[in-house]
Amino acid sequence: MRRNWQGFALAALLAATVPATAQDAAQASPSATDALDHHVAQLAAQQDPRVAEALARIDGSGHRLLALRSYLRSHDRLAERWSWTQEQIHAYEGSPEHRDLLAEIDRVREAFTRDNPGFELWVNPQVRSLDHQLESWNTNESVGAAANRLATDALEFVGRADFPAAPVERARHALESFLLAYQPVPTPTVAAPGLSPHGQMRAVDFQIHEGDRIIAGPRTATIDAEWDAAGWSSKLDAAVRAASSRFIGPLATPREPWHYTYAPESVAAQ
Repeated sequence: MRRNWQGFALAALLAATVPATAQDAAQASPSATDALDHHVAQLAAQQDPRVAEALARIDGSGHRLLALRSYLRSHDRLAERWSWTQEQIHAYEGSPEHRDLLAEIDRVREAFTRDNPGFELWVNPQVRSLDHQLESWNTNESVGAAANRLATDALEFVGRADFPAAPVERARHALESFLLAYQPVPTPTVAAPGLSPHGQMRAVDFQIHEGDRIIAGPRTATIDAEWDAAGWSSKLDAAVRAASSRFIGPLATPREPWHYTYAPESVAAQ
């Protein structure tokens, strides 16, 4: 049954890999579009089966190319980074590692509340499922902008006179090299589905609350006004550093003052 689904995922990927926008379709030559369709499907077929399944659930050729770029760059660590299954998530909930995380969060909360009376930290301690990551990838504005640009650049690349269209192995290698070297603009603010550290509860996003009101939340557009100008970036960082040695951060690229990597004791001891 799994083999059938993998084959369906690749077939769906090939059928759905089209130019990102109607304008792109009008501007791209049929040969370039067909070549990109073919080479993306060929390249995806060489990846971990979980990659092909995820790609088949991503909307738009640009979004798929952008995700494929991340999967290629993470190839050597894909198995250790891939988001947990529902069974793994259920096993994690209530485990000693989960309890340790909650204890570390509580320490940070106490330190923050002590230094900032009237304000508190809120954290979602739930693992971010693959389904949630796919929805975010398909709708995120920064991903959409970077994906559209990549779709255009990739069509131009495979349509060049010097692109090695044959044999298949050379074409696949050329597209792989292109994607590995490609630098997305703008930088996506979410990880490719399956690769988010939230998928193994290896990251935590903090929010600043005053009662029921969110004072500073995990939104890139609010970093300047809500986090930096109001001083919450430095105040959160001070609380994290004072209370816990398990949180590393904040995330620098893309910059997210609310995002901290969590290193469980079992991982830190390795």
